[in-house]
Amino acid sequence: MAGSDIHNSQFAGLDSQLHPSPLHPSPLIVWAGLAVLDAQAPVQRDYGVCVVGNRIVDVGSHIELQERYPDATFVGGADLCLLPGLVNSHDHGRALSSVALGVADDLLEVWLMSLGALPAIDPTLLAQLEGVTLLRSGVTATAHSHNPSSWDRLPAECAPTIHGYRAAGIRVAFHPPYVDQNPLLYAGHAEFVAGLSAEVRPLAQAAMQLPALSPGDYFSLCSELYNRFHDAADHTIHIQISPAGGVWCSDTLILEACDWAKTHSTRVQMHLLETRYQATYARRRWNKSFVQHLDEIGALGPWLTLAHMVWLEDGDIEILRSRSVAIAHNPSSNLRLRSGIAPLPDLLAAGIEVGVGLDGYALDDDQDYLRELRLAWTLANRPGATSPTVAAADILHAGTVGGAAVTFGADALLGRLGVGALADCVLLDWQGLVGVWMSPLASPVDVLLRRANRTHVRHVMVNGEWVVRAGRATRIDEAALIAEVRAALHRASRHEQHGLGVAQLLAPHVRRFYASWDAAE
Repeated sequence: MAGSDIHNSQFAGLDSQLHPSPLHPSPLIVWAGLAVLDAQAPVQRDYGVCVVGNRIVDVGSHIELQERYPDATFVGGADLCLLPGLVNSHDHGRALSSVALGVADDLLEVWLMSLGALPAIDPTLLAQLEGVTLLRSGVTATAHSHNPSSWDRLPAECAPTIHGYRAAGIRVAFHPPYVDQNPLLYAGHAEFVAGLSAEVRPLAQAAMQLPALSPGDYFSLCSELYNRFHDAADHTIHIQISPAGGVWCSDTLILEACDWAKTHSTRVQMHLLETRYQATYARRRWNKSFVQHLDEIGALGPWLTLAHMVWLEDGDIEILRSRSVAIAHNPSSNLRLRSGIAPLPDLLAAGIEVGVGLDGYALDDDQDYLRELRLAWTLANRPGATSPTVAAADILHAGTVGGAAVTFGADALLGRLGVGALADCVLLDWQGLVGVWMSPLASPVDVLLRRANRTHVRHVMVNGEWVVRAGRATRIDEAALIAEVRAALHRASRHEQHGLGVAQLLAPHVRRFYASWDAAE
């Protein structure tokens, strides 16, 4: 493949460890005083699951499982809550706070310019840190839309990132992105550049450069990653494809990505309608909604997950439903980047499969997935007596089995704790979560979503392996990892200072450009 070598010698011999043979231990019983086996099923008391290898082979009450498996090892307790592993359906795996690195929250179109200024850190370290952070929040699987330190580094960063996630013990749906149009602005490039000062004009022209990686090399990269890593049996790693977003990708690229996904029986994940300006772009270009346009060219189908989807138009939801398109909902990111609030109640009412994703931009800047579910639930219940009520169970479904379908596909046996399912589960400190007392009339799922956060996560199992015990990662020395990341940050090139300076110079001009779109409406 021209210009790339994803077979990094650093990882020679490690690929065999990414898909280990299933363990064959004696039965392990994981149980709790409160068990949510499926977000939309009745909550069970003193209940558990029996795990053999990486699968759940039985479920039942604590007493029944004791009787059936007298020699089993038991892990759990009456003061705990058992949940399926949570699924983070859209993220970028940056691991480090962009705010702490000098990139403040802003309008998406302005904020994106600063991402290239973030320091280039070993992608293995970042993926390990991101993986451990998510695991300690109860997330057992994540979707990773890779933000390369530069486009020419994309091929070299993919394998190390995948290895980093698997070293931490988390499942990953990995999709490298690609763009072939509009890297700085959605339209009006020549006019924009012509209106700039001589000082700023070359900076804008440089920011408008497309990746040197050709489309052919991009698809070859995805195919090579797929052949090397994709695990369709146990879903430890999925390789997917990502035309980065409707505004940044031509119809030709989007359709070729869909064909690639269908040929490889995998998924496409793409950003769409994150901001009002993206919806305006579609109207100006095709005189119809983005969803209508993608439907007309044949890009919509059950292979597709669309992230954000804030600015939908009348009729869009019915098209998405009829084409079985999945949605990754990103409430924190949509608020922090001034994009808006997605119509989640309408999507759920239509029966569209929805997952919830942190997008690397949680409201508290902490990648706390349980808090993200709480925010999604809170924002979904709108003002007004006629507004529909979205139940806590609907949101928990989106964070578990719905998220698994959105991220890995409907055939992935994840997100619920039933016989035959892959053994991903979380034990929370229920007593600590509840506090003084909980009425027998209270809904445990309501209490869970209103009060739980990452501090309540005690134990996490992924694929039959304990990857968090007593709140601590089992595979990674977190203190040593953080020290290594800090040292890498100190060693990092100061190019980010220059990059942030460029973004700050361009920002008022980009803001003024989109303000003209506001004025025209």
